Amino acid sequence: MINKELCQAGLDLLHKPVLPLVGIVQFLFLTGDFATVEEIIAQLPETIETGYATYEDAPGYLAPYAALLQPFVDLKAGKGPEQRVVTSAGEPVDVMTAVTALVAQQVLTQELEQINSLLCAPCQCTLCCVGPDTAMAQAYFEIPLQPREADFFPLERIDSTESRTHRVDDEQPLQVAGRDFFNRPNPVLIHWQLGWSLILPRESRCPNLEDLGRCRVYPDRPQVCRRPQIFPYVLESIAQEGQSVLRLRQSLLAVVDCPYVRLLQDEIAAYASACELEMIFRHNKA
Repeated sequence: MINKELCQAGLDLLHKPVLPLVGIVQFLFLTGDFATVEEIIAQLPETIETGYATYEDAPGYLAPYAALLQPFVDLKAGKGPEQRVVTSAGEPVDVMTAVTALVAQQVLTQELEQINSLLCAPCQCTLCCVGPDTAMAQAYFEIPLQPREADFFPLERIDSTESRTHRVDDEQPLQVAGRDFFNRPNPVLIHWQLGWSLILPRESRCPNLEDLGRCRVYPDRPQVCRRPQIFPYVLESIAQEGQSVLRLRQSLLAVVDCPYVRLLQDEIAAYASACELEMIFRHNKA
């Protein structure tokens, strides 16, 4: 069991989400005579109060995110985003909505990586690092990997023409040596249509998980391991007419299997509300 006192460092950030400040910068930059977002940040008052939080040293609080706000400069110059953003019905959104959502997704991703890391450490939990147990409905868990992250795992690899035409959740599972890809005792790396992932079958564990629950590659751990249980879901990548597009979701997703999510549901929901996002709590392992 953990208590809120152990989570205070993460709670301090949850209580002061950066996205409301990003909204202020966006408005001032797009409506004022400024060439860069850095000019706006430098001229902000030291203390800013919103309906949710008081930010001391607001310019310093925003500075780590300045590079992620550059799409506002392109927007002001009349340039739209390269990525296509659509509504839930598949219709294109206007340029302002698209840019705002793309920036929000990137800002939240960076902020929540830090928040998740601070909340995860006190839990001493290995939930994200092991496959399903025999009481769970799932036959395996997938850990999606970025390019080159497969090199962190000394495991068997499956990379074939057949695997590269499959997705992990296809109705007809990829067959390997005459059986479903997950019907095996040990973890495996598979290159799918969309890239590599680590597959953890029932009662297996990540090869980088030590007996005492520590990660052997923690400083270089995959991106997905840095953002374990609270996810920005402003945009969702989907396929449309054979092309990858981003669908507007405007949500925050938190997985309630996790001890700190269960403990801090009210605080996480308040964070989502301050960011003007719909809150979604769901089980991932059941």
